[in-house]
Order: sequence, then C-alpha cells, then structure tokens
Amino acid sequence: RRKRNEVICLENNNWIFSDEYKKMIENMNQIKKNLSPIFDTLCRNNLQLNSILKTNISPEKLNAITGFKNQMVDFTRFSKQLSGVFPSFQLSEEVKEFIREAKESESLSEEEFEKKYGSEFEVCKTLGEHGWVVSGHSNPRYIKNWYKELIEGEPDKIVCFFEEDDDRVIKNIMDTLESKYNDPVNRNYYSRGIKAFQDDDYMTCAMYLVGLLEARVNALVQFPLNTKYREKFSDKGFADVKQEQFADSSSFFTKRYYFLDVYPSLIAFLNRLFVDGEYAFEKGIEPPYINRNWLLHGKCCREIERFECIQLLNALETIENVLGNEKEIESQ
Repeated sequence: RRKRNEVICLENNNWIFSDEYKKMIENMNQIKKNLSPIFDTLCRNNLQLNSILKTNISPEKLNAITGFKNQMVDFTRFSKQLSGVFPSFQLSEEVKEFIREAKESESLSEEEFEKKYGSEFEVCKTLGEHGWVVSGHSNPRYIKNWYKELIEGEPDKIVCFFEEDDDRVIKNIMDTLESKYNDPVNRNYYSRGIKAFQDDDYMTCAMYLVGLLEARVNALVQFPLNTKYREKFSDKGFADVKQEQFADSSSFFTKRYYFLDVYPSLIAFLNRLFVDGEYAFEKGIEPPYINRNWLLHGKCCREIERFECIQLLNALETIENVLGNEKEIESQ
C-alpha cells in the first residue's frame, strides 16, 4: 500500500519529471562536482595557514579564519552528501516509464488487461490451485516468493508467513471475520469453526468453514438458479461480477490487485474446493486436499491438517473483502 501511495504521489507531482527539473538536477550535480575539490583545497590551505600564523595573527582575525574554515568544512560535507542523493534521480526514467505504462493500461478491457499481464495472472492462478488465495495480506514480493516456494517444493514457508509472530496474520483474519458476521446463522458456523480450530480439531473446523464459505459465495455472487458447481466456480461463473467491478475500477493498482492477483487465485481455489474433477466418487481416489463433496458427504478418510484450515480462513476473508455485501443487501 505504501508503494502504491508513493507512485500516486509521483503522479500528482509531474513537475518532478519535467525537462526543466531534470536539467536543474544535472546542473546542480555538475556544480557540486566542480566545487567539492576547490573547497577541499581551500580547507586544507586554511588549516595550514592557521597553523603557520597562529602565533602572529590577532584573535579577531583568527576567529574569522576559523569560522570561515568551519563553513568550508560544512559545505564540503554537504557536497559529499549530495553525491549520495543525486544518483537516486537516475531512477526517474524508470518511474516515468512505469507511470506511463500504468496510464496506458487503464484504457484496456478486462480481457486485454489480463492478457497483457498474463504471467502474473498465471502465477496467482497456480497459487490458488495449490490452496493459497492472494489476499490483502499479500503483496507482489510475497506472491513471487510463494510461487517460488511452491515450485521448489517448500510450501511450508508459505504457512510460516501466516503463523509467524505468534499467528499475527491468522489473528488479524479472525478479527476481520468476527466483525463481519452479525447474522446469527453465519456467526454460528463461524464461531463453531473457530472453536474447533483452536481445539486442534481441524476436520470439524473444515466442515463448518466450508459450509460457511459456500453460503457466503452464493449470497455475494448470486449465481443463477440450478447452476452447477463446475459453472459457478469458474471464470464464466464470476464473469458478471468481474465485469461490473472492472468497469468501476479506474486505477491500475486496483485492477492489478483484483484481476491479476485475487480473482485468478480465488476462482482456482474455489474450483478445487467444490469441483470433483479427476477425484470423482466413482473412482474411489480421495484428493490430497479438502474437497467439499468428499468432506461433507462422509467420504473423507485422510487427516485434515492445520494449514488447510488456514487456507480456508484466508479465502473466506478475501471473499468478504473483495465481493463485499452490496448484492446481498439489495436482495434483502
């Protein structure tokens, strides 16, 4: 978020990138380079003059020379400090290019936008296929690291992100969800799920959270009646919601967050959770992750682990934050 504010600030201060400003910086930098050696020499000569004439000069003039020497030292120090500051302005061209690209992207359609940044889209989709929804707790650096840890076979490092600092992120998610569930039915399922989570009863926790998650997605997206799971939890099922949200989003950052990061990972996660795919009952092979039908139809034999409930909580919070409750309020 801070990164986004910095770039917005730069957008609102286009004078920073004007040719006049750039020329001014170049001139100041050149002056600094030309003056620094001169003042270094003056300071050294002044020190020598002070030592030579110290016994033959009046106190008043000695004080004046000493003051002048101190000013030269201060100016030289300031000149050296400028050497560390001015190189940072060399990045202005990169920042300007980024702003230029962001502005151009804001005129693209949803399909064009997702296609242009297809690599980020696919990375986040892959995260969702492995149970991790990109949320407000993520940022581009975390997303990149999560993907790297997945392909290197170290998914436990993603879990550590949520559990570090005494479960800081998990507690934050719980606090957010606690504040959203005032309805007695939602609160009942959520509170029972959290109690089971805190009691290390992860299968019971998963059953309550999956039931709540399904109810919340149905309420917020409002799919057409009799829509099958395979159609619901797909790009087609979310097409209307995405189209409306894309039309209301003018910022490059908002579009990037929703349509390159959140929706690809969320839809992939929901598809894995609710659609049997290759793990149909008839085949008799249980998926190695939580699947709604296997879990709620009494077919689940494997041990549900803590990190899987963390995945459900993370997805549930993202659903509440991204989909909001406007459609639910309208229908009521």
